Amino acid sequence: MRAEKVDTPESKETMLDYGSPSKFDEHDKRLLEALDANARTSLAELSKKAGLSRDAVRNRIQKLVGAGVIFAFRPLYNPPRMGFPVINYVFIALYNPSAQKEQEFLRFLKGHKHVTYVASLIGRWDFILDIMARSQGEFDRVLKEIRQRFPDLVKDYEVYGVLQEYKYEEIGKLVYG
Repeated sequence: MRAEKVDTPESKETMLDYGSPSKFDEHDKRLLEALDANARTSLAELSKKAGLSRDAVRNRIQKLVGAGVIFAFRPLYNPPRMGFPVINYVFIALYNPSAQKEQEFLRFLKGHKHVTYVASLIGRWDFILDIMARSQGEFDRVLKEIRQRFPDLVKDYEVYGVLQEYKYEEIGKLVYG
Protein backbone atom coordinates (compact mmCIF):
# COMPACT_ATOMS: atom_id res chain seq x y z
CA MET A 1 0.00 0.00 0.00
CA ARG A 2 1.25 3.48 -0.79
CA ALA A 3 -0.33 6.76 0.14
CA GLU A 4 -0.63 9.35 -2.59
CA LYS A 5 2.02 12.04 -3.05
CA VAL A 6 4.47 10.70 -0.49
CA ASP A 7 7.71 12.66 -0.42
CA THR A 8 10.63 10.28 -0.29
CA PRO A 9 13.74 11.03 1.77
CA GLU A 10 15.66 11.53 -1.47
CA SER A 11 13.40 14.45 -2.36
CA LYS A 12 13.97 16.25 0.93
CA GLU A 13 16.99 18.20 2.06
CA THR A 14 16.94 16.37 5.40
CA MET A 15 15.06 13.24 6.36
CA LEU A 16 14.08 14.18 9.89
CA ASP A 17 11.88 17.18 10.56
CA TYR A 18 12.18 18.57 14.06
CA GLY A 19 8.83 20.41 13.99
CA SER A 20 6.02 19.93 16.44
CA PRO A 21 5.47 16.30 17.45
CA SER A 22 2.23 14.59 16.49
CA LYS A 23 -0.21 13.24 19.04
CA PHE A 24 -1.24 9.59 18.75
CA ASP A 25 -4.41 7.97 20.02
CA GLU A 26 -4.82 4.22 20.56
CA HIS A 27 -6.02 3.71 16.96
CA ASP A 28 -2.91 5.45 15.60
CA LYS A 29 -0.70 3.33 17.83
CA ARG A 30 -2.33 0.08 16.68
CA LEU A 31 -2.07 1.25 13.07
CA LEU A 32 1.63 2.12 13.43
CA GLU A 33 2.31 -1.25 15.05
CA ALA A 34 0.55 -3.10 12.22
CA LEU A 35 2.43 -1.09 9.58
CA ASP A 36 5.71 -1.74 11.38
CA ALA A 37 5.05 -5.48 11.24
CA ASN A 38 4.15 -5.34 7.53
CA ALA A 39 3.62 -2.12 5.59
CA ARG A 40 2.03 -4.16 2.77
CA THR A 41 -0.91 -5.23 4.92
CA SER A 42 -4.23 -4.63 3.17
CA LEU A 43 -6.56 -1.85 4.28
CA ALA A 44 -9.10 -4.51 5.28
CA GLU A 45 -6.60 -6.21 7.59
CA LEU A 46 -5.36 -2.88 8.96
CA SER A 47 -8.93 -1.85 9.71
CA LYS A 48 -9.39 -5.01 11.83
CA LYS A 49 -6.16 -4.44 13.71
CA ALA A 50 -6.79 -0.74 14.32
CA GLY A 51 -10.50 -1.16 15.07
CA LEU A 52 -11.51 1.33 12.36
CA SER A 53 -13.20 1.29 8.97
CA ARG A 54 -11.07 0.98 5.83
CA ASP A 55 -11.79 4.61 4.93
CA ALA A 56 -10.78 5.73 8.42
CA VAL A 57 -7.53 3.75 8.14
CA ARG A 58 -6.79 5.26 4.72
CA ASN A 59 -7.49 8.75 6.09
CA ARG A 60 -5.28 8.18 9.15
CA ILE A 61 -2.41 6.91 7.00
CA GLN A 62 -2.74 9.96 4.75
CA LYS A 63 -2.80 12.15 7.88
CA LEU A 64 0.36 10.46 9.24
CA VAL A 65 2.08 10.91 5.87
CA GLY A 66 0.92 14.54 5.62
CA ALA A 67 2.18 15.26 9.14
CA GLY A 68 5.59 13.83 8.24
CA VAL A 69 5.33 10.95 10.74
CA ILE A 70 5.56 8.43 7.91
CA PHE A 71 7.67 9.52 4.97
CA ALA A 72 7.95 6.33 2.96
CA PHE A 73 6.72 2.78 2.54
CA ARG A 74 9.65 0.70 1.42
CA PRO A 75 11.20 -2.69 1.97
CA LEU A 76 13.88 -3.38 4.56
CA TYR A 77 16.85 -4.97 2.87
CA ASN A 78 19.39 -7.51 4.06
CA PRO A 79 22.66 -6.09 2.62
CA PRO A 80 24.78 -9.27 3.07
CA ARG A 81 22.18 -11.30 1.16
CA MET A 82 22.31 -8.66 -1.57
CA GLY A 83 26.07 -9.09 -1.95
CA PHE A 84 27.16 -6.27 0.40
CA PRO A 85 28.55 -8.02 3.50
CA VAL A 86 30.95 -5.19 4.42
CA ILE A 87 29.05 -2.62 6.50
CA ASN A 88 31.10 0.10 8.16
CA TYR A 89 30.22 3.19 10.14
CA VAL A 90 32.64 5.99 9.38
CA PHE A 91 32.93 9.00 11.66
CA ILE A 92 34.36 12.08 9.95
CA ALA A 93 35.74 15.32 11.38
CA LEU A 94 36.06 18.29 9.07
CA TYR A 95 38.29 21.33 9.06
CA ASN A 96 36.19 24.44 9.58
CA PRO A 97 34.22 24.24 6.30
CA SER A 98 32.38 27.04 4.56
CA ALA A 99 28.64 26.48 4.14
CA GLN A 100 29.19 26.02 0.40
CA LYS A 101 31.95 23.42 0.86
CA GLU A 102 29.88 21.51 3.42
CA GLN A 103 26.89 21.44 1.04
CA GLU A 104 29.13 20.15 -1.75
CA PHE A 105 30.42 17.43 0.60
CA LEU A 106 26.86 16.46 1.59
CA ARG A 107 25.66 16.39 -2.03
CA PHE A 108 28.51 14.05 -2.91
CA LEU A 109 27.79 11.72 0.02
CA LYS A 110 24.04 11.68 -0.56
CA GLY A 111 24.60 10.86 -4.23
CA HIS A 112 27.09 8.04 -3.63
CA LYS A 113 25.44 4.63 -3.94
CA HIS A 114 27.68 2.99 -1.31
CA VAL A 115 26.90 5.65 1.32
CA THR A 116 23.56 4.50 2.73
CA TYR A 117 23.29 6.82 5.75
CA VAL A 118 24.57 10.32 6.52
CA ALA A 119 23.94 12.35 9.68
CA SER A 120 25.59 15.40 11.21
CA LEU A 121 26.74 15.08 14.80
CA ILE A 122 27.63 17.20 17.80
CA GLY A 123 30.95 16.45 19.44
CA ARG A 124 34.31 15.23 18.19
CA TRP A 125 32.91 14.05 14.86
CA ASP A 126 30.99 16.19 12.38
CA PHE A 127 29.35 13.34 10.42
CA ILE A 128 28.58 9.66 10.61
CA LEU A 129 28.29 7.62 7.42
CA ASP A 130 27.16 4.08 6.81
CA ILE A 131 29.12 2.64 3.90
CA MET A 132 28.22 -0.76 2.42
CA ALA A 133 30.49 -2.66 0.04
CA ARG A 134 30.97 -6.02 -1.65
CA SER A 135 34.47 -6.42 -0.20
CA GLN A 136 36.92 -4.72 2.12
CA GLY A 137 38.81 -3.59 -1.00
CA GLU A 138 35.70 -1.91 -2.39
CA PHE A 139 35.09 -0.21 0.97
CA ASP A 140 38.69 1.03 0.94
CA ARG A 141 38.20 2.49 -2.57
CA VAL A 142 35.00 4.30 -1.48
CA LEU A 143 36.69 5.79 1.59
CA LYS A 144 39.73 6.87 -0.46
CA GLU A 145 37.41 8.43 -3.03
CA ILE A 146 35.79 10.56 -0.31
CA ARG A 147 39.14 11.55 1.20
CA GLN A 148 40.74 12.34 -2.18
CA ARG A 149 37.73 14.30 -3.41
CA PHE A 150 37.80 16.50 -0.28
CA PRO A 151 41.46 16.56 0.86
CA ASP A 152 41.23 20.06 2.36
CA LEU A 153 37.98 19.27 4.16
CA VAL A 154 38.40 15.86 5.83
CA LYS A 155 40.51 16.38 8.94
CA ASP A 156 40.14 12.94 10.53
CA TYR A 157 38.06 9.79 10.32
CA GLU A 158 37.47 6.61 12.25
CA VAL A 159 35.95 3.36 10.96
CA TYR A 160 33.83 0.90 12.93
CA GLY A 161 32.94 -2.31 11.14
CA VAL A 162 29.62 -4.00 11.83
CA LEU A 163 30.11 -7.63 12.80
CA GLN A 164 26.48 -8.47 13.59
CA GLU A 165 23.26 -6.48 13.81
CA TYR A 166 20.92 -7.29 16.69
CA LYS A 167 18.23 -4.67 16.25
CA TYR A 168 17.20 -2.75 13.18
CA GLU A 169 14.94 0.29 12.82
CA GLU A 170 12.26 -0.38 15.42
CA ILE A 171 11.38 3.27 15.72
CA GLY A 172 7.60 2.75 15.81
CA LYS A 173 7.94 1.09 19.23
CA LEU A 174 8.74 4.51 20.66
CA VAL A 175 5.04 5.32 20.17
CA TYR A 176 3.16 2.02 20.50
CA GLY A 177 5.56 -0.10 22.58
